Amino acid sequence: GYLFLVNVLLLLMKARDVLQIFFDFVALQFIQQLGDIAFKLARMSMLSTSMKEATTRRYFRTEFRRSTPGRTGHSFFFVAVYLFNLSVLLAGKIYVSVRQANGDYQCKSITARFREDIWREAIVVSDQGYEVRVLAYSYFNGVYVQDGNMHNERPVYVERRKFDGTEFDKTSPNPEDPYFRMKTP
Repeated sequence: GYLFLVNVLLLLMKARDVLQIFFDFVALQFIQQLGDIAFKLARMSMLSTSMKEATTRRYFRTEFRRSTPGRTGHSFFFVAVYLFNLSVLLAGKIYVSVRQANGDYQCKSITARFREDIWREAIVVSDQGYEVRVLAYSYFNGVYVQDGNMHNERPVYVERRKFDGTEFDKTSPNPEDPYFRMKTP
């Protein structure tokens, strides 16, 4: 139980993206199934006689009885282990939630690469209300870096140069607008 949880924690800490986590869990599942298959083959005497003897020993045939709560002193132990697990998991959730609220797990930069598609009748929200405009997705290609500001509890990203990620030299045409932080060359 605990060894599996430690293994999951290490996989999550080491992973760079969600797909890598998925592949790691698939690999662990595959290895676990190989171990189960090898154990069953050894039990059927398909691998060797010494492995059959090892897999058919008394402790591999033991069936565990279901304990009745309150009958022995084990119930206090099980409650203590349950509360310990609950407190450790809650402490971990609180730790991750606080760090997430502080922005520790947010992307520091985003690279956008859209195709040359054009949306001819896009409805755009502006200060004057709703406007119908032509929207070319490729205008938004580039590197966007988080500048440390927040808007409605979401990070604000500023466009950088597409090739080297450095800041532009001039600011936007409307520097008084706090939400229009895009810089142009």
